[in-house]
Amino acid sequence: MNKYTFSTQSGKAYYYNSIPEFIDDSSENIIASLVEHSFEGYEELTRDQKDAWDNQINELQDRLARHGIDGDIIFEYDIVRLGKRIDVVLLIRHMVFSLEFKNGKKAFAAQDAQQAEDYAIDIKNFHKESEDLYVCPILIATNAKPIENQLIDCYSDKQVFLQKENIDSFMPKIKKISDKYGDSRAIDFEKWFNSPYYPTPTIIDAAIEAYQTHNLTDIAKSEAGQDDIDACEKELNSIIEDAKNNKKKCICFVTGVPGAGKTLVGLDIASHNLEKGTDNLSVYLSGNGPLVDVLREALAKSAKKHANKSKRVYNTAVKTFIQGSLAFKKDNSSHERPTAEHIMIFDEAQRVWNARKMKSKSNLDVSEPHLLIDIMNRQPDWAVIICLVGLGQDIYDGEVGINEWFRSAINDFGDWDLYYSPEIFEQDEDKNIDQEMIENYSKAHKLEALHLRTSIRSFRADKQNRFVDALLDNRVEDAKGYYDEISVKYPIYITRDIDKAKMWAKKQVRGSQRCGVMACSSAQRLKPEGIYVPKNIEVTHWFLAPSDDIRSSNMMEIVASEFKVQGLEIDWAVVCWDADLRHTEKGWDYYNFRGSKWQHRHKEEDKRYLVNSYRVLLTRARQGMVIFVPKGVDEEIDPTRNHTYYDDIYAYLKSCGVKDLEF
Repeated sequence: MNKYTFSTQSGKAYYYNSIPEFIDDSSENIIASLVEHSFEGYEELTRDQKDAWDNQINELQDRLARHGIDGDIIFEYDIVRLGKRIDVVLLIRHMVFSLEFKNGKKAFAAQDAQQAEDYAIDIKNFHKESEDLYVCPILIATNAKPIENQLIDCYSDKQVFLQKENIDSFMPKIKKISDKYGDSRAIDFEKWFNSPYYPTPTIIDAAIEAYQTHNLTDIAKSEAGQDDIDACEKELNSIIEDAKNNKKKCICFVTGVPGAGKTLVGLDIASHNLEKGTDNLSVYLSGNGPLVDVLREALAKSAKKHANKSKRVYNTAVKTFIQGSLAFKKDNSSHERPTAEHIMIFDEAQRVWNARKMKSKSNLDVSEPHLLIDIMNRQPDWAVIICLVGLGQDIYDGEVGINEWFRSAINDFGDWDLYYSPEIFEQDEDKNIDQEMIENYSKAHKLEALHLRTSIRSFRADKQNRFVDALLDNRVEDAKGYYDEISVKYPIYITRDIDKAKMWAKKQVRGSQRCGVMACSSAQRLKPEGIYVPKNIEVTHWFLAPSDDIRSSNMMEIVASEFKVQGLEIDWAVVCWDADLRHTEKGWDYYNFRGSKWQHRHKEEDKRYLVNSYRVLLTRARQGMVIFVPKGVDEEIDPTRNHTYYDDIYAYLKSCGVKDLEF
């Protein structure tokens, strides 16, 4: 095993070898290596686990020898993002095979198939050395009846379709697939094993990992945006330490493009401080109700893995870690005591209420930023507020935007240090931020690291958000350029057929991936297409329910609006475009549907809300989307669905380079 060294990643696997040397190795030696890495000692090894490994080893040795297979073998290979290990990885004929054994099983369970495919997806998407290799997942239910005529084909990214095999059929299938897709080149084991691994978690994955381990470092590495994230977190931790040591109060504004990892940064900061004791308690706060509900439910579901805690205790802890801003405000506005937390992380800090909205909702005569700063200002020694800011994403009436945080801190308090990136002004296209007021404030500090420039939501195309911005800003040539750049890895299509759009999205889904239909809350004339945009949906089920649950996004029956998906994400999206946002020779035209007809939006803020709503919808997909634009009808039939409205939208999207869905 001299050539097979763990090198820089000593925890990546429990055993590895060349296939010829594995065949000659003894089962006892192999199990000893597996035990050494996974247990304290043999006394912790259960009989079932030992028998399972012994059976796998003997079957693999026998069948690899009989079929004359050469290459490398790895047992218990770590899949960091999923928090699991692949039973066996085979590197054969310049291909990667991931094998998931289900010993003694007589059937192929859906959840086992999903697990097996997820492993291959993770290797294909995030393991750098596997980007251009064929990757084949195989689920082996050892005692199952063979499935005849399984399709041997692959997706465009070289991931082979999941194969379901029994103990007798899996090796002939490996031979057949490697003959079809493999070649004589050998994979450099050292290079492959020690390959950079850039897992980009969903917000849900990140929240679970942050809470369970207090560490997102392993599952939140992004090839494109990692330097930005590292620099930002380093700066924030430095500010927190300085505030604590020198009894200061600070507000940090973290800005960035959509999907750049602002929420991930907030979760990481909050989780790291959970383990530092009561002096460093932090709370992750959001005014985004659906986001809070989904993250809490995801964490609660993971409680099943924590046998040492009751679900009631776990739920209480989760609600302390992630809180809705409404409950936090209600609790702390009823008294003058300091909060238990010294650090408040406020996600989507642009979505805060002005004084008018606060008065109508809470009977308080101050804006939401003023109230939150006042609550944290009660700390007798130090406090830090971290505002995670999604500029260009305010979508609610009464949302006052980020300038109110600056105004309240400067005019109403005056002794808080403010930290921000100068990019905050560049991103403020509507010029709502008072740059002069901020720059004249003596305790305002510019820090470049507080801006995240690269989107990591779409690990396939970090410039997807730039395409959306150009499209919504009427920069046609820029949009075409970005489209050409991203569309190879991040498909974006347009169609006039909603059934075709849904069929395409469903076909893209692999493993535990999610697809869904989304439309703007003001898209009221999509009903004839069978698209109803409800005001309320069971958002936790939409994002978390199994694919065969009718409430799941994957069923594509329930349409989610911008209010339900902001801050969250799915893999594949169908975005429905109605006549509320139309395109003319002069640019966008803005409408609301009232009663039985469309009415113009005249207020600039209402126009901004509408464009931002579409911005939210168009930036939710991690891997690709199709935009559905209805065909409409003749004006004489239904003037509210005049085909010219939709034809003009379609023509504009086509002019931005978007290709028709050929499916």
